[in-house]
Parts: sequence; structure tokens; C-alpha cells
Amino acid sequence: MSDLKRTVIVFDLDDTLYFEADYQFSGYKAIQKKIKDLYGIEIPLMLRESSEDNDILSYICKELSLPETVKESLLWFYRLHLPDIKLDEKVKLLLEQLDKSAMAVAILTDGRSVTQRLKLKALGLQHYEVFISEEWQESKPGLKRFNAIAEKYSGASRFLYIGDNVKKDFIAPNALNWLTVGIRDQGRNIHPQNVKLEPPTSLPKVWINNLSELNQILC
Repeated sequence: MSDLKRTVIVFDLDDTLYFEADYQFSGYKAIQKKIKDLYGIEIPLMLRESSEDNDILSYICKELSLPETVKESLLWFYRLHLPDIKLDEKVKLLLEQLDKSAMAVAILTDGRSVTQRLKLKALGLQHYEVFISEEWQESKPGLKRFNAIAEKYSGASRFLYIGDNVKKDFIAPNALNWLTVGIRDQGRNIHPQNVKLEPPTSLPKVWINNLSELNQILC
């Protein structure tokens, strides 16, 4: 891999380093167990096609004849549970390799501070530098976090951002002339990749099918 010592590589988290659907499933399992503990009722894991957690939690409250207000408590339990998720071994090895070879490896993700850091802990990624939207009071496609990384590593010769969401992931790094890399949805992503509906400024400069192909770009 040439010039990696002067390359800064920044990853999105959800549906980039792991499948967010696995996090959802973990949250639903945690809620299932909590309801059994508190109410003595066994509920099925209702993994519907909707990605809206509130829809599923409303359904649970209705099925158990619980007040709609209970949904808020279940939602916070979902957000604050330590998820049962893990990195794919190939992704883990890639990150370890890049951590040794690149100028810097970081994670830039949108979401709540505690929720995202619980994910990082479960994935064994808590030692990486992380830029979480709630902690910076700015979500993608805001430039603040990307500019902070560029300023911190001003000696870098190139910056990469790897993500999946064409609605927001690539707009800011494209504006800063970073190399943006999109991971194609293999059928499990939470957010659809409606590429034809997005302007060129929203799309990555390069597409890959999985993170294993990242080495081809870095060579």
C-alpha cells in the first residue's frame, strides 16, 4: 500500500463497519427479555420491514395492552442497551492493518453519544478516534467534524471517507475534495441507496462491494 503513512482514513459506523440490522435485532431481543422479566409475558421477535423503531414499539404496547407512554421507556431501553453485535473477522483484520499502516484511522458517525459509544464498545472499536454528531452538535452533511479532522492531520496527503448513505454521507467530504468510497447495499442496509435520485455531489467517487475491496483503492 503506497503513501498510507500520509493517508487519513475515516469510516462511517452503521451499515459500513457492521450491519445496523444486527443492532436492531439485538435491541428487540433485549426488549423481549426485559418484558419477560417485568411483565412475565413472552413476546415474539417482531422484525417487521419497517426501520422505524417507534412503529415496532407501538405494536408491542398494543399487543400487551400497555399505555402508549410505555413506548418511550422501551425506546430508551433500546437505545441504552449494550448490543450483541460484532465485527466480521475480515473487517477486523482490515482495521488492524490500517491502524498500523495509515497516518490515522477514525470513525465519524451520526447518532446519540451513549448509543454510538455502546456500539463501539460492543464492536471493540472504542480505542479509535471517534466523531459523533451529538457530541459535536452537528449532523451530516455538516462540515464541522470533517474540517476538524482535516485541520488535525493537516500534513496528510489524502483523506478517505467510507460510508453507505447517499443521502448524507458523502456531501461534506466531496466538498472538501476527499476521496469518498461507497459500500454497495448487499440487501441488508437500513437506508436505501437510490443513486438515480441523488445529485453527483451526494454520491461517492468510488463504489466497492465490501470493505475487503478497499485495499485495491489504497494501493
